[in-house]
Amino acid sequence: MKQFLLKVLYFFLFLIVASIVFFFWAKSPNLEKSDYAKVVQFDNSQKTEDDSTISIISYNIGYLSGMTNNTSVRPTEEFYQGNMDKVLKDLRAHRPNILALQEIDYGGKRSYYVNQFEEIGKKLGYQNGGMTINWDKTYVPFPYFPPSVHFGKMLSGQAILSDYVIKEHERVELARVRSHPYYYSAMYLDRLAERILINVGGQDVMVFNVHTEAFDVHTRELHISFLKDWFLRVEEKMPVIMVGDFNSDPTYKEKGVLEFYNDDRIGAMCSKEGLLKEGTLTYPTDTAVEQLDFVFFSTKHFELVDWKVLSEFGQVSDHFPVFTKLKLKK
Repeated sequence: MKQFLLKVLYFFLFLIVASIVFFFWAKSPNLEKSDYAKVVQFDNSQKTEDDSTISIISYNIGYLSGMTNNTSVRPTEEFYQGNMDKVLKDLRAHRPNILALQEIDYGGKRSYYVNQFEEIGKKLGYQNGGMTINWDKTYVPFPYFPPSVHFGKMLSGQAILSDYVIKEHERVELARVRSHPYYYSAMYLDRLAERILINVGGQDVMVFNVHTEAFDVHTRELHISFLKDWFLRVEEKMPVIMVGDFNSDPTYKEKGVLEFYNDDRIGAMCSKEGLLKEGTLTYPTDTAVEQLDFVFFSTKHFELVDWKVLSEFGQVSDHFPVFTKLKLKK
């Protein structure tokens, strides 16, 4: 009996040690942190006209996983390639000067090791692009069951593809969720604001690509307040555009995107009166019921020319992209 109990004890000790070793291995990064923000030059000679009009698409592409995003479904490699082909075709039809992407993979296992940033940047003929990493883990054991659907090697983030020369590029980590236990926080992604400086029609313009906290309300409120304050500080000096997945529907009771709408210095692609109407909802793409994706701009610098939620992209992602055209005021 004593030998049996000893074997049981050793077995549980082995499980504990193995779990600790696996945890620290799994949470280790693939890249150095110095590689988390880069400007990449593409071999494209296309030049942007020296014009005061700028077109932007903000798109949470959900690593091209469609409505399987964060579910216990492992789509085939052909599924991802089909979605890549469709998104390239649809983006060519609208081809913005600035393409801001969230949840884009840089060669992770879940999307079959394709660098979606390079694929899209090169095939759409962009001059350069800013890449930022916000999720870098050796092995992510999610979705939890079955193990065959685990994300595994994770390398994902945000990106801004640009026809304009990127003069400055910055990756800024937003506040982390404080309520997460250590083991969860260690495997969780960073929420980011990606910032670039470009020149449009002879004038410097600051562009932000943001992705705020989705699940913790208090943390998302901190993100929204921080981003609005940053927007207004930049707006005093130069034209500013802030786009992205704000994870905040106008109907949410907590502090959210309406903070932007309630300030006359900030314009939006969609008027406050037009919120949550047919054609403005962006999530989810099977039956859209929320408006989470926005384009904001400084009203003293820009006038709105056109905007549209591009629902024709279908279920390539669980979000629809938002197209906006702005013109610098003289």
